[in-house]
Amino acid sequence: MVDKDDVLEALKSVVDPELGMDIVAANMIRDIKVEGNDVKIVMALTSDSCPLASRLKEEAEVAVKSIEGVGKVELELTTMNEEELKALSAKIKARSAHLLEKLPKKDIKKIIAIVSGKGGVGKSSVTALIATTLSKRGMRVGILDADITGPSIPKIFGVNTPPFVLEGKIVPPTSKNGIKLISMNLITGQQEAPVIWRGPLVSSAIRQFYIDVDWGELDYLLVDLPPGTSDAQLTVMQILPLDGVVVVTSPQELANLIVSKAINMSTMLGVPIIGIVENMSYVICPKCGERINLFGEQRGRMLAEKINTKFLGSIPIDPDLSAACDSGSIEDYSNATVQAIAERIVESL
Repeated sequence: MVDKDDVLEALKSVVDPELGMDIVAANMIRDIKVEGNDVKIVMALTSDSCPLASRLKEEAEVAVKSIEGVGKVELELTTMNEEELKALSAKIKARSAHLLEKLPKKDIKKIIAIVSGKGGVGKSSVTALIATTLSKRGMRVGILDADITGPSIPKIFGVNTPPFVLEGKIVPPTSKNGIKLISMNLITGQQEAPVIWRGPLVSSAIRQFYIDVDWGELDYLLVDLPPGTSDAQLTVMQILPLDGVVVVTSPQELANLIVSKAINMSTMLGVPIIGIVENMSYVICPKCGERINLFGEQRGRMLAEKINTKFLGSIPIDPDLSAACDSGSIEDYSNATVQAIAERIVESL
Protein backbone atom coordinates (compact mmCIF):
# COMPACT_ATOMS: atom_id res chain seq x y z
CA MET A 1 0.00 0.00 0.00
CA VAL A 2 1.38 3.39 -1.01
CA ASP A 3 1.64 5.86 1.87
CA LYS A 4 0.46 9.45 1.41
CA ASP A 5 3.39 10.79 3.47
CA ASP A 6 5.84 9.06 1.10
CA VAL A 7 4.19 10.83 -1.83
CA LEU A 8 4.52 14.19 -0.10
CA GLU A 9 8.17 13.50 0.72
CA ALA A 10 8.90 12.58 -2.90
CA LEU A 11 7.30 15.81 -4.13
CA LYS A 12 9.72 17.82 -1.97
CA SER A 13 12.43 16.94 -4.51
CA VAL A 14 10.64 19.01 -7.18
CA VAL A 15 11.89 22.61 -7.09
CA ASP A 16 10.27 25.59 -8.78
CA PRO A 17 13.34 27.59 -9.95
CA GLU A 18 11.31 30.79 -10.23
CA LEU A 19 10.34 30.61 -6.55
CA GLY A 20 13.56 29.08 -5.31
CA MET A 21 11.73 26.46 -3.20
CA ASP A 22 10.17 23.05 -3.61
CA ILE A 23 6.51 22.69 -4.59
CA VAL A 24 5.53 21.38 -1.14
CA ALA A 25 7.15 24.29 0.70
CA ALA A 26 5.45 26.65 -1.77
CA ASN A 27 2.05 25.14 -0.82
CA MET A 28 1.42 24.13 -4.43
CA ILE A 29 0.09 20.68 -3.53
CA ARG A 30 -3.67 21.01 -3.05
CA ASP A 31 -4.61 17.38 -2.65
CA ILE A 32 -3.20 13.85 -2.68
CA LYS A 33 -5.40 10.80 -3.03
CA VAL A 34 -4.11 7.24 -2.88
CA GLU A 35 -6.33 4.50 -4.29
CA GLY A 36 -4.57 1.18 -3.96
CA ASN A 37 -1.29 1.69 -5.83
CA ASP A 38 -2.54 4.63 -7.89
CA VAL A 39 -1.93 8.25 -6.90
CA LYS A 40 -3.93 11.33 -7.83
CA ILE A 41 -2.44 14.78 -7.17
CA VAL A 42 -3.85 18.27 -7.56
CA MET A 43 -1.14 20.92 -7.95
CA ALA A 44 -1.84 24.66 -7.96
CA LEU A 45 0.41 26.84 -10.12
CA THR A 46 0.97 30.54 -9.51
CA SER A 47 -0.49 31.37 -12.92
CA ASP A 48 -2.53 29.61 -15.58
CA SER A 49 0.14 30.71 -18.08
CA CYS A 50 3.07 29.44 -15.99
CA PRO A 51 5.93 28.68 -18.44
CA LEU A 52 7.18 25.90 -16.14
CA ALA A 53 3.86 24.05 -15.95
CA SER A 54 4.89 21.11 -18.16
CA ARG A 55 8.27 20.77 -16.52
CA LEU A 56 6.90 20.80 -12.95
CA LYS A 57 4.17 18.33 -13.85
CA GLU A 58 6.65 15.94 -15.47
CA GLU A 59 9.13 16.17 -12.57
CA ALA A 60 6.35 15.60 -10.02
CA GLU A 61 5.13 12.51 -11.87
CA VAL A 62 8.65 11.10 -12.13
CA ALA A 63 9.28 11.75 -8.41
CA VAL A 64 6.11 9.94 -7.34
CA LYS A 65 6.64 7.02 -9.75
CA SER A 66 10.04 6.45 -8.13
CA ILE A 67 8.25 5.32 -4.95
CA GLU A 68 8.24 1.54 -4.68
CA GLY A 69 4.83 0.07 -5.41
CA VAL A 70 3.32 3.11 -7.14
CA GLY A 71 1.28 2.30 -10.22
CA LYS A 72 -0.50 5.00 -12.18
CA VAL A 73 0.07 8.69 -11.37
CA GLU A 74 -2.47 11.32 -12.36
CA LEU A 75 -1.62 14.97 -11.85
CA GLU A 76 -4.21 17.70 -12.25
CA LEU A 77 -3.10 21.32 -12.63
CA THR A 78 -5.01 24.30 -11.29
CA THR A 79 -4.07 27.84 -10.22
CA MET A 80 -3.74 29.59 -6.89
CA ASN A 81 -6.36 32.08 -5.79
CA GLU A 82 -5.51 35.62 -4.68
CA GLU A 83 -5.31 34.70 -1.01
CA GLU A 84 -2.93 31.81 -1.70
CA LEU A 85 -0.72 34.04 -3.86
CA LYS A 86 -0.50 36.62 -1.07
CA ALA A 87 0.49 33.92 1.42
CA LEU A 88 3.15 32.61 -0.97
CA SER A 89 4.49 36.11 -1.57
CA ALA A 90 4.82 36.69 2.19
CA LYS A 91 6.60 33.35 2.57
CA ILE A 92 9.06 34.21 -0.20
CA LYS A 93 9.81 37.61 1.37
CA ALA A 94 10.38 36.07 4.79
CA ARG A 95 12.62 33.41 3.29
CA SER A 96 14.59 35.99 1.30
CA ALA A 97 15.17 38.08 4.43
CA HIS A 98 16.54 34.99 6.19
CA LEU A 99 18.74 34.06 3.24
CA LEU A 100 20.27 37.55 3.15
CA GLU A 101 21.56 37.31 6.72
CA LYS A 102 25.36 37.30 6.92
CA LEU A 103 26.70 33.80 7.36
CA PRO A 104 29.21 33.02 10.14
CA LYS A 105 32.93 33.36 9.49
CA LYS A 106 33.55 29.77 10.67
CA ASP A 107 37.26 28.88 11.05
CA ILE A 108 38.36 31.00 8.10
CA LYS A 109 40.58 33.97 8.83
CA LYS A 110 40.13 35.91 5.57
CA ILE A 111 37.58 35.62 2.77
CA ILE A 112 38.33 37.42 -0.49
CA ALA A 113 36.18 37.57 -3.63
CA ILE A 114 37.82 37.95 -7.04
CA VAL A 115 35.51 40.10 -9.19
CA SER A 116 35.47 41.88 -12.52
CA GLY A 117 32.09 42.44 -14.12
CA LYS A 118 33.79 41.81 -17.47
CA GLY A 119 34.17 38.33 -18.90
CA GLY A 120 37.42 37.11 -20.40
CA VAL A 121 39.81 39.15 -18.25
CA GLY A 122 41.20 36.10 -16.46
CA LYS A 123 39.53 36.14 -13.02
CA SER A 124 39.88 32.39 -12.60
CA SER A 125 43.54 32.32 -13.58
CA VAL A 126 44.25 35.27 -11.26
CA THR A 127 42.35 33.49 -8.47
CA ALA A 128 44.40 30.34 -9.05
CA LEU A 129 47.68 32.28 -9.16
CA ILE A 130 46.95 34.11 -5.90
CA ALA A 131 45.83 30.88 -4.19
CA THR A 132 48.95 29.05 -5.35
CA THR A 133 51.24 31.85 -4.21
CA LEU A 134 49.60 32.01 -0.77
CA SER A 135 49.80 28.22 -0.47
CA LYS A 136 53.52 28.24 -1.29
CA ARG A 137 53.95 30.71 1.57
CA GLY A 138 52.59 28.08 3.94
CA MET A 139 49.04 29.45 4.10
CA ARG A 140 46.01 27.14 4.31
CA VAL A 141 43.93 28.06 1.26
CA GLY A 142 40.58 27.14 -0.26
CA ILE A 143 38.80 28.21 -3.44
CA LEU A 144 35.01 28.45 -3.77
CA ASP A 145 34.18 28.50 -7.46
CA ALA A 146 31.05 30.68 -7.53
CA ASP A 147 30.87 30.58 -11.32
CA ILE A 148 28.14 27.94 -11.26
CA THR A 149 27.35 27.96 -14.98
CA GLY A 150 30.91 28.39 -16.29
CA PRO A 151 33.33 26.87 -13.75
CA SER A 152 36.99 26.51 -14.65
CA ILE A 153 38.89 26.17 -11.36
CA PRO A 154 39.04 22.32 -11.39
CA LYS A 155 40.50 22.33 -14.92
CA ILE A 156 43.16 24.87 -13.98
CA PHE A 157 44.27 22.75 -11.01
CA GLY A 158 43.90 19.41 -12.80
CA VAL A 159 41.44 18.16 -10.16
CA ASN A 160 38.54 15.90 -11.15
CA THR A 161 37.95 14.00 -7.90
CA PRO A 162 34.35 14.54 -6.75
CA PRO A 163 33.66 15.65 -3.18
CA PHE A 164 32.10 13.18 -0.74
CA VAL A 165 29.81 13.51 2.26
CA LEU A 166 31.02 12.64 5.76
CA GLU A 167 28.85 13.15 8.84
CA GLY A 168 26.54 15.49 6.98
CA LYS A 169 29.32 17.71 5.58
CA ILE A 170 30.72 17.91 2.04
CA VAL A 171 34.43 17.13 2.06
CA PRO A 172 36.12 18.99 -0.81
CA PRO A 173 38.95 17.50 -2.87
CA THR A 174 42.37 19.10 -2.67
CA SER A 175 44.92 20.11 -5.26
CA LYS A 176 48.43 18.67 -5.48
CA ASN A 177 49.67 21.18 -2.90
CA GLY A 178 46.67 20.93 -0.59
CA ILE A 179 44.40 23.76 -1.78
CA LYS A 180 40.76 22.84 -1.04
CA LEU A 181 38.43 23.21 -4.02
CA ILE A 182 34.68 23.18 -4.52
CA SER A 183 33.10 23.73 -7.92
CA MET A 184 29.99 22.72 -9.84
CA ASN A 185 32.19 20.80 -12.30
CA LEU A 186 33.27 18.56 -9.42
CA ILE A 187 29.62 17.95 -8.49
CA THR A 188 28.35 17.13 -11.98
CA GLY A 189 31.44 15.11 -12.86
CA GLN A 190 31.13 16.18 -16.50
CA GLN A 191 33.12 19.23 -17.54
CA GLU A 192 31.10 19.79 -20.70
CA ALA A 193 27.65 19.31 -19.13
CA PRO A 194 25.75 22.63 -19.05
CA VAL A 195 24.16 23.88 -15.83
CA ILE A 196 20.94 25.51 -17.02
CA TRP A 197 19.71 27.18 -13.84
CA ARG A 198 17.86 30.36 -12.99
CA GLY A 199 19.11 32.83 -10.39
CA PRO A 200 17.57 31.35 -7.20
CA LEU A 201 19.18 27.96 -7.80
CA VAL A 202 22.55 29.57 -8.53
CA SER A 203 22.33 31.55 -5.28
CA SER A 204 21.31 28.43 -3.35
CA ALA A 205 24.28 26.47 -4.73
CA ILE A 206 26.75 29.19 -3.70
CA ARG A 207 25.23 29.27 -0.22
CA GLN A 208 25.60 25.48 0.06
CA PHE A 209 29.19 25.62 -1.21
CA TYR A 210 30.00 27.84 1.78
CA ILE A 211 27.77 26.44 4.54
CA ASP A 212 27.70 22.71 3.74
CA VAL A 213 31.36 22.28 2.77
CA ASP A 214 33.79 21.28 5.50
CA TRP A 215 36.43 23.93 4.88
CA GLY A 216 38.15 23.28 8.20
CA GLU A 217 40.65 25.88 9.36
CA LEU A 218 41.77 28.19 6.55
CA ASP A 219 43.94 31.27 6.38
CA TYR A 220 42.34 32.33 3.08
CA LEU A 221 39.19 31.38 1.22
CA LEU A 222 39.14 32.85 -2.30
CA VAL A 223 35.78 33.15 -4.07
CA ASP A 224 36.01 33.11 -7.86
CA LEU A 225 33.01 35.07 -9.18
CA PRO A 226 31.52 34.96 -12.68
CA PRO A 227 31.30 38.13 -14.80
CA GLY A 228 28.40 40.52 -14.31
CA THR A 229 26.57 42.11 -11.40
CA SER A 230 23.69 39.69 -10.92
CA ASP A 231 22.55 36.84 -8.65
CA ALA A 232 25.91 35.18 -7.96
CA GLN A 233 27.62 38.47 -7.13
CA LEU A 234 24.72 39.65 -4.97
CA THR A 235 24.67 36.38 -3.04
CA VAL A 236 28.41 36.44 -2.33
CA MET A 237 28.54 40.11 -1.36
CA GLN A 238 25.38 40.08 0.74
CA ILE A 239 25.68 36.84 2.73
CA LEU A 240 29.36 35.88 2.81
CA PRO A 241 31.45 37.62 5.49
CA LEU A 242 33.90 39.06 2.99
CA ASP A 243 37.04 40.87 4.08
CA GLY A 244 37.23 42.51 0.68
CA VAL A 245 37.33 42.07 -3.09
CA VAL A 246 40.18 42.03 -5.57
CA VAL A 247 39.12 43.57 -8.88
CA VAL A 248 40.58 42.15 -12.10
CA THR A 249 40.63 44.24 -15.27
CA SER A 250 42.52 44.44 -18.56
CA PRO A 251 43.98 47.46 -20.41
CA GLN A 252 41.06 48.16 -22.79
CA GLU A 253 38.92 51.18 -22.02
CA LEU A 254 35.79 49.07 -22.63
CA ALA A 255 36.92 46.55 -20.01
CA ASN A 256 37.52 49.32 -17.48
CA LEU A 257 34.06 50.74 -18.17
CA ILE A 258 32.38 47.40 -17.44
CA VAL A 259 34.66 46.63 -14.49
CA SER A 260 33.58 49.95 -12.98
CA LYS A 261 30.09 48.47 -12.61
CA ALA A 262 31.45 45.72 -10.38
CA ILE A 263 33.40 48.30 -8.39
CA ASN A 264 30.30 50.42 -7.89
CA MET A 265 28.34 47.34 -6.86
CA SER A 266 30.93 46.49 -4.20
CA THR A 267 30.83 50.06 -2.90
CA MET A 268 27.03 50.11 -2.79
CA LEU A 269 26.96 46.86 -0.80
CA GLY A 270 29.64 48.06 1.61
CA VAL A 271 32.33 45.54 0.62
CA PRO A 272 35.90 46.92 0.88
CA ILE A 273 37.98 46.96 -2.30
CA ILE A 274 41.46 45.59 -1.58
CA GLY A 275 42.88 46.71 -4.90
CA ILE A 276 43.00 46.29 -8.67
CA VAL A 277 44.97 43.80 -10.73
CA GLU A 278 45.49 44.45 -14.44
CA ASN A 279 45.72 41.14 -16.28
CA MET A 280 46.99 40.64 -19.86
CA SER A 281 48.67 43.98 -19.39
CA TYR A 282 51.49 43.53 -21.88
CA VAL A 283 53.57 40.92 -23.67
CA ILE A 284 57.36 40.56 -23.87
CA CYS A 285 58.72 39.84 -27.33
CA PRO A 286 60.56 36.49 -27.09
CA LYS A 287 63.19 37.63 -29.62
CA CYS A 288 64.11 41.18 -28.67
CA GLY A 289 62.68 41.48 -25.16
CA GLU A 290 60.65 44.56 -26.07
CA ARG A 291 57.55 45.21 -23.94
CA ILE A 292 54.47 45.48 -26.16
CA ASN A 293 51.15 46.89 -24.92
CA LEU A 294 49.09 44.51 -27.03
CA PHE A 295 45.74 45.86 -25.86
CA GLY A 296 46.72 49.51 -25.73
CA GLU A 297 47.60 51.86 -22.91
CA GLN A 298 47.55 50.35 -19.42
CA ARG A 299 44.60 51.81 -17.52
CA GLY A 300 44.55 49.69 -14.37
CA ARG A 301 46.62 52.14 -12.34
CA MET A 302 44.49 55.08 -13.50
CA LEU A 303 41.34 53.23 -12.50
CA ALA A 304 42.81 52.51 -9.06
CA GLU A 305 43.69 56.17 -8.59
CA LYS A 306 40.23 57.20 -9.76
CA ILE A 307 38.50 55.17 -7.03
CA ASN A 308 41.22 55.80 -4.45
CA THR A 309 42.33 52.18 -4.01
CA LYS A 310 45.59 50.29 -4.37
CA PHE A 311 46.97 49.21 -7.71
CA LEU A 312 48.19 45.70 -6.89
CA GLY A 313 50.12 45.14 -10.11
CA SER A 314 50.14 44.15 -13.78
CA ILE A 315 50.27 40.57 -15.02
CA PRO A 316 51.70 40.05 -18.52
CA ILE A 317 50.40 37.71 -21.19
CA ASP A 318 52.48 34.57 -20.80
CA PRO A 319 52.13 31.47 -23.03
CA ASP A 320 53.54 29.39 -20.17
CA LEU A 321 50.63 30.48 -17.94
CA SER A 322 48.10 29.51 -20.61
CA ALA A 323 49.78 26.14 -20.99
CA ALA A 324 49.78 25.59 -17.21
CA CYS A 325 46.04 26.35 -17.01
CA ASP A 326 45.26 24.05 -19.94
CA SER A 327 47.29 21.19 -18.50
CA GLY A 328 46.03 21.61 -14.94
CA SER A 329 49.51 22.34 -13.62
CA ILE A 330 49.02 25.89 -12.35
CA GLU A 331 50.83 25.02 -9.11
CA ASP A 332 54.02 24.36 -11.06
CA TYR A 333 53.93 27.85 -12.59
CA SER A 334 55.94 30.61 -10.94
CA ASN A 335 55.77 34.35 -11.55
CA ALA A 336 57.52 37.03 -9.51
CA THR A 337 54.88 39.62 -10.43
CA VAL A 338 52.08 37.46 -9.02
CA GLN A 339 54.10 36.82 -5.87
CA ALA A 340 54.39 40.59 -5.37
CA ILE A 341 50.63 41.01 -5.90
CA ALA A 342 49.88 38.33 -3.29
CA GLU A 343 52.23 40.08 -0.87
CA ARG A 344 50.34 43.35 -1.34
CA ILE A 345 47.02 41.61 -0.72
CA VAL A 346 48.33 40.15 2.54
CA GLU A 347 49.68 43.55 3.57
CA SER A 348 46.35 45.23 2.78
CA LEU A 349 44.49 42.82 5.05
